[in-house]
Amino acid sequence: MLARKDVAEQTKKRLLAIRAELDMTRLHHEILLCQEHLDAIAKRRQSLVINKRGSYASVSGELTT
Repeated sequence: MLARKDVAEQTKKRLLAIRAELDMTRLHHEILLCQEHLDAIAKRRQSLVINKRGSYASVSGELTT
């Protein structure tokens, strides 16, 4: 965004100020924690089986969150 010519200078200054306030180490840590949480959710889910019969289909398996 900072390199674009169609972005106003005031917007660029605001973006730079926001970036200066960010704690990148903390943000990276929070992203890693979210990824671990999503991974745990995905591992808890049971696989679904789609049973097809003619033009109809049914789903079997346990849905968990």
